[in-house]
Amino acid sequence: MIVEHSRFEIWNQLQHPFKHSLADFGYVNEALPGVSNVESALNYFAAAIYPVYRGSVATPGDLPTVGNTLNDYRVVQDDGDGKQAGYRWEQREGDVAAKWYKVFDVDWSTDGILAGLQDIVYDVYVFQGGKSDLDETGTPITGTFAGQRIWGGNLTGQNLTLDANSVDDTGFVQVNSNFRPTVNNGWDLGTATEAFKDGFFAGNLNIGTLLLSGGSITDSSGNISFGDENLSTTGNISGALGTFNYMTLAEIATPANPAAGFNSLYFKSDDKLYRLASDGTEALVGLNFTSSNDNRLVKSDGTGGDAIQETSIIIDDSNNATGFTSIGVGNLSLTGNTIASTDLNGAINLTPNGSGKVVLGTTRVPGLGNDNLFVPRVDGTLTSTGVSLSAANEMSGLASLAIDNLFFDGNTISTVAGDLSLSGFTGEVAFASKIMADADNTRDFGDSSTRFKSLFLAGNIDDGTNAFEVSELMSLRSVLYRDNARTQAAQAGDSLFYDAVNGVWLASAPDTEISHPSLSNLTIGDAGHTQFAMLAGRSGGQSIIGGTGASENLTLTSTSNATKGNIIFADSVRPDADASFSGGWQGKDLGLDSFRFRNLYMRGEAFGFRPANYTSGTLPASSANNAGHLVFATDNNKLYVDTGTSFIVAGVSKFIQDIAFDGIATTVNVDVSSSIVDARTAIIQLLDNSNDYERMHVTVKATSASNVRIETNIPLPAGSYRLVVLE
Repeated sequence: MIVEHSRFEIWNQLQHPFKHSLADFGYVNEALPGVSNVESALNYFAAAIYPVYRGSVATPGDLPTVGNTLNDYRVVQDDGDGKQAGYRWEQREGDVAAKWYKVFDVDWSTDGILAGLQDIVYDVYVFQGGKSDLDETGTPITGTFAGQRIWGGNLTGQNLTLDANSVDDTGFVQVNSNFRPTVNNGWDLGTATEAFKDGFFAGNLNIGTLLLSGGSITDSSGNISFGDENLSTTGNISGALGTFNYMTLAEIATPANPAAGFNSLYFKSDDKLYRLASDGTEALVGLNFTSSNDNRLVKSDGTGGDAIQETSIIIDDSNNATGFTSIGVGNLSLTGNTIASTDLNGAINLTPNGSGKVVLGTTRVPGLGNDNLFVPRVDGTLTSTGVSLSAANEMSGLASLAIDNLFFDGNTISTVAGDLSLSGFTGEVAFASKIMADADNTRDFGDSSTRFKSLFLAGNIDDGTNAFEVSELMSLRSVLYRDNARTQAAQAGDSLFYDAVNGVWLASAPDTEISHPSLSNLTIGDAGHTQFAMLAGRSGGQSIIGGTGASENLTLTSTSNATKGNIIFADSVRPDADASFSGGWQGKDLGLDSFRFRNLYMRGEAFGFRPANYTSGTLPASSANNAGHLVFATDNNKLYVDTGTSFIVAGVSKFIQDIAFDGIATTVNVDVSSSIVDARTAIIQLLDNSNDYERMHVTVKATSASNVRIETNIPLPAGSYRLVVLE
């Protein structure tokens, strides 16, 4: 019988070589959308009972729209009423694509029945997520005890103990907020017998009015008392001036480390006060007044303690420091009205260290026997200052004066080194007579690096023979401008022309100033102009050549303005010779591969137009910029068009692909977007490659514009099958 060879009608066991799965048994129920067999029905129940939980989100707007799979389940914390709801990712009947569906609406969530059981009825537990303790009226407690309150025990004397973990004493009992007692000045931190080991503080420690901070102890009361305790330190004690009612220095031996005791005061066993120098030597400390009649101030000699040395400071009988009668500082002695040096060869230097002046009472140094003013050198000897006094011995009668490198003598000002500079003036340097060089044609006025800015002249510039009047020079003042107002700058190609009205030379393009007939060596007509194009036309026609060198071009531009116009042809445009074929087409091109025209507008026919030749395996790359590009495949004689993403056959699009079935799968999805725009409008066939391309009677679906789905109740035998899609 014919039916014995059909796969779709089974009449005996010989025709039934396959095992059935649950998908082979049909089942349909309106309550189960999308279910068509027993297998899909069981999958529907499993999905409803055991959804794939993917976490919670805040609102329905936060549900992700991509990256989901069917049966994903999420909890929305607030679906618009302040309460939770459950959503599942489904694609129900009639849906173009899957989306979120609300499947549970829990309107009695965290502030309702279940929350009440957990937070209020069973408040014997600490609620890890945080909660508010309520008073007897059900109102959340506010103030100091707002939130949760925890007790350690329920009998007097019991404690609340916190451990970091249940294994050992490692880890920490941590807080993540400020720490405080519930009442002010009411609770202790530790006890006299259970004290903390160490305390670490990064900021300040406030104890009453006392403030401890890094490197500082202060008290707002103004007093810090250490009671009757001793203060011990290896460092220095420093501060502002104050009064020590009692200060006791310990009796010690010489410190072993001089640097440690540098400038320290201490008593030794001889009951004398010493100061230790940085090199370790000791010196006795103290200034004493003697009982001698001369009222001289003395000091310890630093060796024996009892011996004294005079200080050269003598005070008057009133014993007041303001009443010094004499004082010696180094080699300088000040007594009465006399300042003298004890060094006979030394000098007395008066050097003001501020903006003051040293004023001498006389104009000369007495006893030198000449008219020069002297100053002491470093070695104490006197040397001339370069100031020579007149015979009248008065400063107003200086004969010569030397100041640093500058020398004044008679009518001459000269320098012994460097340049003579006149600077620091707020006014002008005026000359009452000529300024002349000291030799003819040897001196410059300024130089290349220090030039004068402006030169004002009223007469001539003269080289001794010829004179250039300044008025003539001023006629050239506007040579860089086209107008006398100097508002129009000169342009490239301008020449100078004399403006007789204003008496100046101005720049101008040679236009109205020079007429064409006035130029020599030119004739009227074409003669002498054959190197130029004649705009009105030339008898016999004319040719324009762009350049004379290899690969030079002729460029035609509509206008020099940034806004371009068109290059207009008044007649037909043709090459100078017809294209010819000899092993390939030869002739002139319109555009180049790298210099192409954009659009071609025409109404007539394209005679001889041919798309570019390729093979089907060497088609050019598609591009969104070239949508509509036509090419011809010489191997299969087909015309291809660029869709912007790929090349497809012009006219009817065809997708062909051989698909391998493994004898198990009953569903295969194929992406046909490489050639097909919309598979839902295409003609689709599946052929058996191993059986003379038999047309297979299978379920073929276009689930989207790009996807074709092949479905069978019974798996096809393993082998190769060809999918053909025509659009």
